Amino acid sequence: MTALAGRIALVTGAGSGIGRGLALGLAARGARVIAVDIDGAAAEETAALVGGIGMACDLASGDAVRALAARVEREVGPVTVLCCNAGVGPGAPVADMTEDDWTWLLGVNVWGVIHPLRAFLPGIRREGGHVLVTSSMAAFAPNPPLGGYAATKAAVTAMSEVLAAELAGSEPAVGVTLLSPGPTRSAIGTSQRHRDTDSEARLVDIDLERQGYDWIRWRDPAEVAASALDAIEADELYAFSHPELVDRVTARNARIVDAFARAASQPTRRPPST
Repeated sequence: MTALAGRIALVTGAGSGIGRGLALGLAARGARVIAVDIDGAAAEETAALVGGIGMACDLASGDAVRALAARVEREVGPVTVLCCNAGVGPGAPVADMTEDDWTWLLGVNVWGVIHPLRAFLPGIRREGGHVLVTSSMAAFAPNPPLGGYAATKAAVTAMSEVLAAELAGSEPAVGVTLLSPGPTRSAIGTSQRHRDTDSEARLVDIDLERQGYDWIRWRDPAEVAASALDAIEADELYAFSHPELVDRVTARNARIVDAFARAASQPTRRPPST
């Protein structure tokens, strides 16, 4: 079990949505919260709600995250619960996405996990603690027009699974939880509000309720955050918010298993002799 009371917890993307829900939930369970967001004012709002500390940081910048880590260590102390939650989620056909689109998406969604891990994980390994990474159901059941978004979430999913295997049995103990939410009422539908307006962009913010998700019950961020924090306390690797989406994962896995069966039924092909 990972007890949250008394820990210093840092949450990225804490200015709204699931990040704010995590900050509220962590504080309710007795943690001291550092709320981090690219929008410093939003981070301060969250911090005020939880009696914590708000800090602005561009997570796509390694220099900015290293400076953040030094400030946190100096002003607060060692972080032992790291919630890599910041993310953006606009969409476009993969073939239409520009280099600027890919650079921005990868910067926030992938480097925005890598940089905090590099900065804070050494301390967590010394002290013991837990890492939470927010992925998405899009990593397990990707659909148009979210190919780019799904690719970034698949990357952090694999990263988290491998990290959990690498840290298994470590002393002091360090747990890893992968949160993969479905449709949640958050600000991710306006992701590009902080993007450089001079970039060459094909991505557009998506109203998922008009993209075939109007049938599902959209979750409140606090509800999603609670499932994640429960998983942290139970040292569980996976946390899902929408069990009704399991059929999409099952169908995808069935296609993969069928492909393996077809491969197994084919005769062994030997390379041509030279």
